[in-house]
This record gives sequence, C-alpha cells and structure tokens, in this order.
Amino acid sequence: MDAFNQLSIKSLRLLVAVLEYGSFSEVARREAMSPSTVSRTIQQMEQVLQTQLLYRNTRAVVPTQAGEMLGVHARRIMEQLEEAAEGLQEKESDPRGRIRINAPVVFAERHIAPWLFELGERYPRLQIELMQTDDFIDPLQDATDLLIRIGVMTDSTLQARTLAQQRFRLVVSPSYVKRYGMPSSPQDLSQHSCLVFKGFAGSQRWFFRKDSDVWQPYSFQGKLTGNNAQTLTQAAISGMGFALFPTWLIGEALHEGQLVEALTDYQVSTSLEPQTISALYPNSRRLSNKVRAVIDFLLEKYGQPAYWDR
Repeated sequence: MDAFNQLSIKSLRLLVAVLEYGSFSEVARREAMSPSTVSRTIQQMEQVLQTQLLYRNTRAVVPTQAGEMLGVHARRIMEQLEEAAEGLQEKESDPRGRIRINAPVVFAERHIAPWLFELGERYPRLQIELMQTDDFIDPLQDATDLLIRIGVMTDSTLQARTLAQQRFRLVVSPSYVKRYGMPSSPQDLSQHSCLVFKGFAGSQRWFFRKDSDVWQPYSFQGKLTGNNAQTLTQAAISGMGFALFPTWLIGEALHEGQLVEALTDYQVSTSLEPQTISALYPNSRRLSNKVRAVIDFLLEKYGQPAYWDR
C-alpha cells in the first residue's frame, strides 16, 4: 500500500494515456512534453511498484497483465476526479469537458455526424470524441462516457435511455418490380432474389406477421449475401433484389423513390423481440451534465417518432 501512496495523479493520467494511444511519442505530443519524460515517468512507476507495466518495442508499447489491471483502476480514478470537478461546477449549466461517445459506424455517419456541428455550437465548452465501431465495448475499460447501440437490449450493468424504436421495412427498387413483379406473400419471396445480411451468427432470418398473428420466420437466398448493410442497400437500389433493413438506414432511399416498400400488409423484423436505438452509460456512474446534455440533444433532433420514420 505504501508503494501506491507514492504514485501521483499525473503519473496515473500519463499511464492511461499511454495505454490509450500505445505510444510514448503520441502522448508526449498531446501533453506538450518530451517522449523521454513520459517514458521516465512510467519507469519510475514500475520501480515504485516493483513490477513491469509495459512491454516496449520500436513500434509500440503494450501493457503487461499488471499494466492492464492498473490501467483499469487508473481510468476509474481519472473518471471519478472528472466527476468531482463536474460536481463542483454544477452551478454552471453549460456542459464542459471531453465526452467520449462510441457508436455504430453507419448509424453515426448518418444520424450523429450531421448534428455534430450544431452540438458543438450549442455547447462550445464541450470537447467531443466520437469513436465508431460495431463491436460492443466495455465503457469502463475503454473510458467511454456514452454508448449508442442498436438491437435487442439485454439486462446488464448499464443504464439505458431509448432514443428511438428500430423499425424495419422490406424494400426493392422500382426497376426490379418492373422486370420481375411484386410478391403478394412472404412465401412468394422464394421465387425472387433476396439480399440477405450475414453476420457472425450466420445469415439473417426474416420474420413476418399480419395484424396480431404470430411471427413466422423465413430464410431466403439470392444473388448477394454480405456483412455490410450499406453494400446490400446499394445493391437493392441498383435492382438486384429485395432487402429487409431498418428505416434509419433506408428511410432516405424510400423518401427519394430509389426504393419502394413491399408486402405492406405485413409487419417485418429480423428478431422476435423489440429492437431499439439506445444510449447506454455505466450504471455505477452518476449521469453527468455533459452526458445528459448529449442524450437530450439527440432526443430533440431525432424526435418521436424519429425523423427517418416520418
């Protein structure tokens, strides 16, 4: 315990930065100090703790098991200090500081990026860090303030606020309909080309139901199967076949007439459970002004129902 008492807040902050950027020189550039100073600070920490925190090579620095463990706790300490600073500034209503947002790649491109300028104008003291990935991350381990995730929300240690419901449509291009006609039932799709998304769990099944009937699953094949929704959407627009995607992805193409809706008498989905677009944040963390401000901003811009469903 005495060894930990010798660690400074500055040294812990530098360790977190090195783990985040994987480079002494990058951290030095961001902190306006020399790489040797950053390296020497980490070496002093290793000497105090009598354990190696980093593996060093010419290309990058990689944490040891001890380094990873200390990094997790150091991030939490930095976050708690940041929360304390925010708490002292609660009397100021203007959100400030860096907010780290993690969101799915395509959704962020279409429904977060267009609003970033206005968000920055409204909250000029906010520093926005947007990371785009479709992989689920641990917000505590990755030092993320706000996760935007889409799909079936499962029970977890995260708090969630629903930004919008995820709704699906079966769509096809007018040129395809002109050449091959329009199906009148889900069964008819077996005679058509279906463009099916294929992820890590395999090819996606399509579910249909009429009115309040039971959902019925179907598996289809067509000229194209892929793991990129934008590519499949573009293929549908070009006339390759039918696609089943969420309205936030295809709403613009529907509005512009590049795609038309098929089997409008049926509800469609890729899951038996309701899916949402949600803002997630750690359950153990007090909701800060900046996180609340960003969530409220997105809710305001998306509206109810979301603008892509209108």
